[in-house]
Amino acid sequence: MARVSIWGIRSKKSAIVGRLYELGVFHPIEKREEIGRGEGTGGPMLPGSPVSLLERLRAQRGRVLGMIEALSWDGWKQMTDAFVENVRYNLSGDLEPMMDEIERSLERIQSRLNRIRENGKNARGDFLELRRANLILNHAHAFLEQERSARGERVIWRLSRQGQHAVLTKINGDLDLLPSGHEKPWFRYHAFELEDGSSFLVTSASPEVEPGLEAAIRDMQGTRWKLPFHFEKASLPAASSQIRRLLHDQPARIRESRAELQVLSSQWGANLGAVYVLLNERLEQLLMEVSAGENEDFFILEGWIPERGLERTRTVLEEDFGEAVLLRSRPPRADVDGPVPTALRNRSLLRPFELFLKLLRIPDYHAYDPTPLIGLFFPFFAGCMVGDIGYGILVLWLGWHLKQKRSEVLHDVGVILIFVAFWSAAWGVMFGEFFGDVGHRLLHMEPLWVDRAHAVLPVMVFSVITGGVHVLLGLLIGMIQGIRNRHRHLWMERAGSLLFILSLVSALALLRAQLPSAFFSVPVVLLIFALIFLIWGGGVGGIIESLGAVGNIISYVRIAAIGLSSAILAMVASTFVDIFGVSILGLFMAFAIHLLNFVLAIGGSGLHSARLHYVEFMGKFYENGTLAYKPFAKKRRFE
Repeated sequence: MARVSIWGIRSKKSAIVGRLYELGVFHPIEKREEIGRGEGTGGPMLPGSPVSLLERLRAQRGRVLGMIEALSWDGWKQMTDAFVENVRYNLSGDLEPMMDEIERSLERIQSRLNRIRENGKNARGDFLELRRANLILNHAHAFLEQERSARGERVIWRLSRQGQHAVLTKINGDLDLLPSGHEKPWFRYHAFELEDGSSFLVTSASPEVEPGLEAAIRDMQGTRWKLPFHFEKASLPAASSQIRRLLHDQPARIRESRAELQVLSSQWGANLGAVYVLLNERLEQLLMEVSAGENEDFFILEGWIPERGLERTRTVLEEDFGEAVLLRSRPPRADVDGPVPTALRNRSLLRPFELFLKLLRIPDYHAYDPTPLIGLFFPFFAGCMVGDIGYGILVLWLGWHLKQKRSEVLHDVGVILIFVAFWSAAWGVMFGEFFGDVGHRLLHMEPLWVDRAHAVLPVMVFSVITGGVHVLLGLLIGMIQGIRNRHRHLWMERAGSLLFILSLVSALALLRAQLPSAFFSVPVVLLIFALIFLIWGGGVGGIIESLGAVGNIISYVRIAAIGLSSAILAMVASTFVDIFGVSILGLFMAFAIHLLNFVLAIGGSGLHSARLHYVEFMGKFYENGTLAYKPFAKKRRFE
């Protein structure tokens, strides 16, 4: 990474910034996101000024995004660079005329969108109103039909349960006090309650009772229920059938409104998405322009460029702008520059394994990037735990399926699973496993190395030896990194732990070989130097750290343990076929056990292999950084 200063003539600032944006390698130092929000403007925003354009760009971008959401358009993953460039070609190259063109188009689309949304809103409102009216009339239908021949008016009142009781008590009491006769007034009613808790009272009364009834209901805060505005003049029985017919047509009206919105979305959604991308690009460029330090004649941009892209950037700027631009660069200086942005540089084959570092803070610029070693050891360990050709084929299918996804994370997971699949098949050949012992039963497969289901000790020893190599490699990287960065505590402690483990390994090897005691001077010397480095580098904590490293190596036995459990569970699946025969039950139980074992194998091997890297391996050297490399560049993924 090189620290760069780019000087340019002020009149060429927009063009130079645009060229840097296309090159996509410049990491600016300034926090340009805060520019233009009122900080440092030093006065009112004049029309046409950069700050005024920033506010207008932000407002227009927000409006476009709001319209995209209103259209329910979600085609970001299908957006291509070619489509965006085609939309760019049809727009003006100058910023203000471009925004004017977009504004006129937005007004036309907004007019259609408002009309469609208003129609849809009215259709949904009418549907809800008619459905409620229909529900109320259905509850009152039997009573209304019964009272069809009555002389009095039939009315539906909205009235609480307590109010109904008070009204009914008063009206019936008044009627009881009247003398009996041939033309005695009458009063009939029906009460019901809806699911939402609202209560209604349907009444039919002779003309003499109606004034008192209405007054009593009004005293109890009751109100007359009215038909929807379409049927205000219709009678209740007549309105009921008409409402049912109209209600039947409302879903089609709502679907028509939705279909019209979908048509508008298909016509303009992608174009609005491309316009949003273009506005966002112009906003980023304008923010960069505003953030540049300048005087009457020149401007300056400070930032970082990776060394591999430095010469190309210099050449392109000189070819395009000649003496109007000047690029100066130098190596980073920690005492002056502060944190240096870290850019991970891995080949395309190993780049998916950078996914493991996304769960951590990015490594420091001066630290080692463990991605290549993760790409080597993670599938090796995980494949050893799975250790089955049949399961390897299934993992390969799953990985290939995920690799086709547009999501970057799923694509990376798919590539990692493909690596795991090949190692699973390779270890399956070594262990002679194809869906457990099915390969041995049907194809007479024999292990190329050992049958891990029966020869447990060799696999455990191999796991510990592999863990020792892995941990020692981590300590070696930590020691080299400490020496390079002049961290005495780090490199001496790692060197001490490294010598301590080597002394133990050499002592065990000499005991195993039953060599004379004179040879034991080698591990003793290693141990003495180890203690010197550990105490000098980390004191008592250094000795504890070295013992922890030994425990880390022993923890690699989990590779053998998880693999053994997977092999035994696969053999259990075959046992069900032995017990129940080649029957539906036997095959079903075998399939269920294999499915369970496959899920556990994928989950267990992935989690434990990742833990071995995060804790036992990367804990020996990994240093967190503070700043990730984020170039001033176009987005190549639209999500």
